[in-house]
Amino acid sequence: MKHVLTDAMVDIETLDTRPSAVVIAIGVVLFNRRDRKVPMKELNLKLGKKALRDEQIAMGRTVNKDTVAWWKGQEPDAKRIFKQANVESTSQALHKLTEFLTQGDTNFLIWGNGSDFDNTIVSSLYEAFGMEAPWKFWNNRCFRTFKGEHGHITRPPKFDGVKHDAVDDARQQALYLQAIYAELQKYNILSYKERQK
Repeated sequence: MKHVLTDAMVDIETLDTRPSAVVIAIGVVLFNRRDRKVPMKELNLKLGKKALRDEQIAMGRTVNKDTVAWWKGQEPDAKRIFKQANVESTSQALHKLTEFLTQGDTNFLIWGNGSDFDNTIVSSLYEAFGMEAPWKFWNNRCFRTFKGEHGHITRPPKFDGVKHDAVDDARQQALYLQAIYAELQKYNILSYKERQK
């Protein structure tokens, strides 16, 4: 087994649930789903300030009143994102994301928590700003589906951080995915490619 980063867990915070949603945070954790000894790498992009939200709205991104109402009910630590930004523009955030996901020669598997949410919305955001998402569609993976099928075999790790903080959520999901894989490996379950060797 190669001791390298092989996977990327993406978590986003948005103002809508449609593919056209305004994105206020993007958290990414690089990890190895089969080897918990490989150190993770993290990227935490904050786009919550009004100027960045308005920039996206001007590009046709959408806000949903029910999602805004949901945010009003969240903890103060989570709602701080609306006053935070660590990039000057959405385009700059997407360039940083591209750099992060194309480091080295690994074609990362891109995990999102929902087949029609994180990956789909980020891809749509790239398109809205005239850019191409830095992964091939066949590398999309759904953590929600994987968890639904196999999550019963182990408990989720204790949550560390702020719920609905993008990078904290991404890290939690990556750790849970690793825990599930660790249980599956006890049964010597191999992938199709591994069985061909």
